[in-house]
Amino acid sequence: MRRIGSNIRKQNTEEKIARMPKNIIRYTTEEKPSNEYPKRIVSPPHGSACCTDDNREVVGMTREVEGFKYSYKICTSCGHALRYFYPAAESTNTAVKEYRDGQTYMPR
Repeated sequence: MRRIGSNIRKQNTEEKIARMPKNIIRYTTEEKPSNEYPKRIVSPPHGSACCTDDNREVVGMTREVEGFKYSYKICTSCGHALRYFYPAAESTNTAVKEYRDGQTYMPR
């Protein structure tokens, strides 16, 4: 017989940092836009003309998952949010190299 809760595995902080996080942005028209950054971000489903790079601000810190860096950006006017992936620079990470090799259409 197993104890209740014995199947819950303990995670150390390195595993928490390395795992793929869920998307905290909730797109809806029924609620007004709000920024409760570490827990959730409520955003309109579509951006408008005001959503330019100059009008968006970075929320929180930049995170990295398997060699790809991203952060959340929110429009200061309408509140439209998105997860912005930074352009990949030269990297030694094997996941990035495998992804780039799989995305080539022309022989090198």
